[in-house]
Amino acid sequence: KVVRFASPGGVRGLAAMSRWTCLVALASAVEFSVHVNAGGTKCFGEELAKHELLVAEFSTATIPITVEIQDPQTVIFTEHEKTQVKTAFTTNQAGPHVMCIVNSDKRQKALVKVNVAFGPQAKDYSQIAKKEHLEPTQIALRRIEENLKNYHSNVLYMREREERMRSTNDSIAFRVIGYCLFNVVLMIAVGGWQMFHFKQFFRSKKVI
Repeated sequence: KVVRFASPGGVRGLAAMSRWTCLVALASAVEFSVHVNAGGTKCFGEELAKHELLVAEFSTATIPITVEIQDPQTVIFTEHEKTQVKTAFTTNQAGPHVMCIVNSDKRQKALVKVNVAFGPQAKDYSQIAKKEHLEPTQIALRRIEENLKNYHSNVLYMREREERMRSTNDSIAFRVIGYCLFNVVLMIAVGGWQMFHFKQFFRSKKVI
């Protein structure tokens, strides 16, 4: 079972598992806790633009977990049976990126703390300031610039998705119209054949 939702500029949840399905709306940076039943799985998804930075951290007290992250095409990150998992990557493809948490313990429920940040919120501007010797005002301007770039990238991605959906809708509409026209022509042909057949039958019986 696959569940999806979307909101412009926000997180799109996508969860697919036979035992558990969870759907959560996130902001561009959020920290929350989630319970994963013994041997269970919960997934969270984010609709990301291409070349967008994402930082994700998962941690439990003592129970080991397995974390798997997938882009629209393949698995891009896997960490098995750890109490703390952290990863950061820049997306190569636009689309839903799914993060799944698997409770490796078959007897106990796991409380998992999740910290997710993406886009400009995922960057450590304090380190950038130290490295490039930037003033607070310059850091603020850099943050605004990154936010605008991220917004522009998201707008382009949404426009691309809209064009694909419109193309798909137009294709479906064309096929439906073609199918309807075929049915009309078929009904007319069958009706004409029946009229011809009945006329021949009645003539053979000298009814007409």
